[in-house]
Amino acid sequence: MSKDTSFMLKGIVILMMVFLHLFNRVDVVITQTTPLLYIGSIPFVNILTRACPPVPFFLILSGYGLDYMYAQGRVSFKNQLHRLLKLYITYWLVLFIFVSIGSILRPNVYPGDLYKVIGNITSYNSSYNAVSWFLFPYMLLSLTSIIIFRILDKVNKYFAIILFCFIYLISAYIYSRYIAVKQSYDSVFAHVVVYFELMFSFVIGALLHRQNIKGKLFIRSLKDKNILLIVCLLVLVSLKCFIRTMAFDPFYSFVFIFLFIHLNVKGVFRSFLYFMGKYSMVIWLTHSFFCIHLFPKFIYSFKLPLLIYAALLLVSISVSVPIMKLSQSVAKKLRL
Repeated sequence: MSKDTSFMLKGIVILMMVFLHLFNRVDVVITQTTPLLYIGSIPFVNILTRACPPVPFFLILSGYGLDYMYAQGRVSFKNQLHRLLKLYITYWLVLFIFVSIGSILRPNVYPGDLYKVIGNITSYNSSYNAVSWFLFPYMLLSLTSIIIFRILDKVNKYFAIILFCFIYLISAYIYSRYIAVKQSYDSVFAHVVVYFELMFSFVIGALLHRQNIKGKLFIRSLKDKNILLIVCLLVLVSLKCFIRTMAFDPFYSFVFIFLFIHLNVKGVFRSFLYFMGKYSMVIWLTHSFFCIHLFPKFIYSFKLPLLIYAALLLVSISVSVPIMKLSQSVAKKLRL
């Protein structure tokens, strides 16, 4: 998988994420938007969100990229701290900007007491921005990635898949039955369970890279078969729309990525996906402030789902570009 392909996939995933957070709640879609298409009594856009699970996609791509670095001897605890510090600089800039605005628009929520401030700064707590919950377990995965990769060095790939899949299913069950029910999302127990739950997708990404090293990732017969691949992707997405449980999300993400890397993407579409992938991290951290926390009335005022989606993308991109440039400037001055 080339760097360009990785960026394009990140672009697709951030498009999925924005779509998911806009239309994943039926009550919001029905009351705040004007859907043009229903499947039974459910708006089509809501059903389509079932095919938009961003987390396993990002984890697979992250596992692939970090294992690539590991193979080159570039993964260490110190190096990971530097990478994460760059990420957290962006995260802190986003918090500073939007919490400042939030303290004016929603003073009852932002900034809150000292415990809340520290919790959000460290990302242990995500009460400022619900979608940033992923940052803390991702940090844990990154810091312990070298241990995970060394385990993969010592075990058979099929054993690794079975082992980490079992851990994933057990963790997902515990989370759904004991954490989600009690809504104890910020407990130490919850973070530990989420860490093990996310590990499976991360491992899939690492194993994909190892298959690529062996020259076994690509199927030659799929080369230049764009129409067939697009049809397969559409069928895959359609099938996922009928599956409500998230238990299959890592497998769905894997198949989607596997099919996509065989596509020959060109022209404006390639450039657009690459651009979205380049700014995907900042869009992830900013878009929910517009559609969930601070300006939902403005975003949903466009009524038609397609217009709502376009408006949120445009606004998110507009703020993400300068924030990323500022973040890169700060990181450069700190010599990171």
